[in-house]
Amino acid sequence: MQDQNTSWLPYLSSEIVTDARGSELDAYVIALEGWRRGLELRWHVKDSEKFKDMKTWATEKPGKLFSLTLGDKTHYFFKTRGDKVSNEAVTIGADKETTKKHVLQNKLKTPLSMTFSKDSSIEEINEYVENIGYPVVVKPVDGSFGKHVYTNINTMRELQNAINKVARELDDDILVEQFIQGEDYRIYVVDDAVAGAIKRIPANIVGNGINSIKQLIDQKNEERKNNPRLISCPIKVNQELVDYVLDQGYTFDEIPAEGQQIFLTNKSNISLGGDPVDVLDELDDSIRLAAVDALKAIPDLPHGAVDIIVQQDGEQRTPYVLEINPTAQIGSLIFPMKGQARDVPAAIIDYYFPETKGEEKQTSLYFDLGDMLEPLISKVATVTKVSKPPIGKVYGRKFIVSGDVQGIDYHRGLRKQAFERRISGFISKLHDGRIEIVVISNSEEMLEEFKESIKEDPERSTVEDILEEIWDEPVKIGFEIKADYKTQLEYLKELNDEMNQVKKELKQLEGQYNTYQKSMSWRITAPFRRVSDVIKLFYRLLNRRAS
Repeated sequence: MQDQNTSWLPYLSSEIVTDARGSELDAYVIALEGWRRGLELRWHVKDSEKFKDMKTWATEKPGKLFSLTLGDKTHYFFKTRGDKVSNEAVTIGADKETTKKHVLQNKLKTPLSMTFSKDSSIEEINEYVENIGYPVVVKPVDGSFGKHVYTNINTMRELQNAINKVARELDDDILVEQFIQGEDYRIYVVDDAVAGAIKRIPANIVGNGINSIKQLIDQKNEERKNNPRLISCPIKVNQELVDYVLDQGYTFDEIPAEGQQIFLTNKSNISLGGDPVDVLDELDDSIRLAAVDALKAIPDLPHGAVDIIVQQDGEQRTPYVLEINPTAQIGSLIFPMKGQARDVPAAIIDYYFPETKGEEKQTSLYFDLGDMLEPLISKVATVTKVSKPPIGKVYGRKFIVSGDVQGIDYHRGLRKQAFERRISGFISKLHDGRIEIVVISNSEEMLEEFKESIKEDPERSTVEDILEEIWDEPVKIGFEIKADYKTQLEYLKELNDEMNQVKKELKQLEGQYNTYQKSMSWRITAPFRRVSDVIKLFYRLLNRRAS
């Protein structure tokens, strides 16, 4: 989802990451960055020996574990986290109270908090709250993604309700935390430098004077589908959201005035429908320093995300460290709703492979994640290796071909010509009967040869004209025939007909074989066949001993 104030990386477009959705997105963009630099990329399955000493989770489906190799140096990654991050750092990051202790020891500000067991009395908890002062936040100790978090609690009754919900729904210990009013930031730090920063704005809609709140939510969710990160994070109209809207005095059928912004929740998590807005260039030095120092507070944590609330008091802006995430999602930093995309994957690869920093990388190509993971998903293999991209400068061309050129056999012939010349690209049909062919190669000579081959299949095509243009956008490695839906159905029907014919012929052969077995000649020759089988076995044994 891009507006006039948004700029994504040209070599990391929405189309490139189409096959990497949800939890696969983070791993893919880092793996792709390494692969484009010429590093050897491998994808691994859950029980790979290489990852036995690394803390991982939810790896049943392949796509989160990969390795990158340069010469005799290999680094292993789980999503955004590489093997230079210690397991101790991961353990600390998962425990909010332990994280706060490390932050406080390094003289950084963090909201006051205390952990209570699920069996603690409301009186005991309220006594602590009275001591630190309302408002407070109640959340599970091991929670994430903003789920089961209750903020801005101002009364004992609200406190009781929040505690009951957390204890009942999760059966978990409870963290009670001082509520800090302010702007919510996620800042990604790599080796003492801030690589990206977003402000997280709670889910909201902006009126146009025409549509209702419900319709505006639907429209915004449609827009979020165009964003590779936000497609998996729609605004969900649940009871909590309904109550929040109603408590503000609105109904879902109400039509907000043009430009009127209505917040749907007070939680800023992107996973709950929040808006990520890039703020790296406007980030105060004090906030940058707090993020870098917070990461340093955790042993052996060279890169990760820091969540910070910035409290505004007049001209004074005070950062409070909320959480530190060693395995953070970075999609919102690469695909913000507004602002400049930040190349966090490049910063991470620079850290692990500094010898490749600044070198020319093959941003014109990308690989099909689904193709690489299929052998792992089907359990045919435990590791897959991605072929390296061509080295050096590459050249791209687009050919618009007119004539009788729509035949699928003709397209397959062109694909064969591309494979023989190690050319990547695709063919797609245009609505006016022409076809578009995009090709990319590190050899201009091979592109010229391919252009000639377009005209050299008179049995399956009649080429009337070829228009040629320069192509400078990324292309998937390999060669793809992008058939329209109708052609795909016809091709599937063709394959299905062929399969049915093979089944029919096989059934006929089985019938003939059964008839032959029952025949007189088959029974008469049975003793001779047995003798023949014995002789064949005897010779096999002799040959085995001789070898």
